[in-house]
Amino acid sequence: MKKSYGQHFLHDKNIIAKIVGAVSVEPGELLIEVGPGAGALTEGLADLAVGAMTLIEADRDLIPSLRDRFPHAEIVQADAALVDYDALTHDRPWVFVSNLPYNAGNAILEKVFTSKNPPRQLVVMVQKEVGERMMAKAGEMSVLSVATQLYCDVERLFIVKPGAFIPPPKVDSIVLRMTTKVGGSDREPIIALAKIGFAHRRKQLRQTLAQANVADLVAIDSAIEFIGFPKTVRPQELRTEDWMKLYSVFASIAKQSR
Repeated sequence: MKKSYGQHFLHDKNIIAKIVGAVSVEPGELLIEVGPGAGALTEGLADLAVGAMTLIEADRDLIPSLRDRFPHAEIVQADAALVDYDALTHDRPWVFVSNLPYNAGNAILEKVFTSKNPPRQLVVMVQKEVGERMMAKAGEMSVLSVATQLYCDVERLFIVKPGAFIPPPKVDSIVLRMTTKVGGSDREPIIALAKIGFAHRRKQLRQTLAQANVADLVAIDSAIEFIGFPKTVRPQELRTEDWMKLYSVFASIAKQSR
């Protein structure tokens, strides 16, 4: 087990069965599992993958065993945060499953979400704190929650205690099921705006946006009030849909000033 890969191998059969039970694979869909490790979860997923299955594993030492145990799966030895998922899926509908490594989970999800052909469904295990940030509501929002909720609907499934892994991590994990939202060509610019807004989350949003020259202060105040908030609002108080509205207002202002 290499610390650089953030490996914690899942071994609890009850948890494995619950994860497999949360995954739905429709006829003709490709199932991609990231970080199969020793293959404990893969065994159950193989029964679901009636079409095809691809395993992405960074640790080359685990590849021979995976090839022996799952001869019908395509096995890719690669960093899942750098994989071209469009090249793997070839416009084919697909489902993503992973016990995500703590040290690279966000980067992997970003790569998956921003692919031209995103998965229909994702079932992932992440650090509990990260999962709660992804599902956050107004008052506790962050760039991660805005980005996640722009790309998909997130459903909390269950908590996984450290004893379900070898070696046990120091924190609880959580399993989430995500359903990808269709469309939304402006998602990346909206996330970029949120990143600016959250640069100083304790400050009033108007001040942070003005310092970043998003617009002049009068226009910023007008935009914030237009979407239904007082000028004193802080970034974590905005919901994902509020960031969408705010971006739309600023885009309109920029268009009018040309």
